[in-house]
Amino acid sequence: MSVISKLLPRLATRICSYLWFHPHGRKNARYPDGAEVFHFEVYGHELAGFTLGGGEPVLLLHGWGGASTDMAPLAVSLAEAGYLAVVPDLPGHGSDKRSYTDGFRMVATVHAVAQQFGTPRFIVGHSFGATVTFGAFPYGGPERAVLVAPAIRGEHFIDLFGKTLRLTDRAIEMFRERFMAYAGPKFVDIFNGNGDVCGADILILHDPGDDRTPFADAAEYAARRPATKLVEVPDTGHKGILRSRVTRTEMVAFFDGR
Repeated sequence: MSVISKLLPRLATRICSYLWFHPHGRKNARYPDGAEVFHFEVYGHELAGFTLGGGEPVLLLHGWGGASTDMAPLAVSLAEAGYLAVVPDLPGHGSDKRSYTDGFRMVATVHAVAQQFGTPRFIVGHSFGATVTFGAFPYGGPERAVLVAPAIRGEHFIDLFGKTLRLTDRAIEMFRERFMAYAGPKFVDIFNGNGDVCGADILILHDPGDDRTPFADAAEYAARRPATKLVEVPDTGHKGILRSRVTRTEMVAFFDGR
């Protein structure tokens, strides 16, 4: 890709687009004990997820390249606290046998799951799952949202993706332009850091040393948005933060109103 991006940047951009929309994320590990599988349909394609516990539903959304079982530690804590954790696999991830995905299909997943369990009062989004949360509820719905290591400015994902493939700066910029044209105005606005869940109280949990989603973006977002609390969860990493006791405790207390 490094050589191609130097000699044939347009071809490199097309290859990059294919790889972006066909994430090679991990498939599901074993569901937690007591979990029940549910099914739903997005764009005529059947997808699956799991529920755990009982009571008030909490929707949990994993990140790009992840799987529903990434959220298992949070689901277990919510179930133990008397909530029903609802955890779908986003298109192209986890149990889905097809690899293609995009933000539109991910947002459609949220609404498809809401048809079964109702519009969630409480929602948790990890990494790109926060971006999906913004895309699904720009005009409100949930009363409380927990964003774990959120992708506040999605453009950083594009830079990281391009550098991982060793693209030239010109090829990365061409890919960015191609992606933004596909994403459309709503997602471009979110990717530029203007996402929101209108009217919701928001708790952000983030490791200051996160090398995937910059902590500085979360801090800037929390500083300018009312009803937003930022809690540092140091030395956990981008995925490890999902297993942190601090994350689980703060999340449950937030939904409990404590």
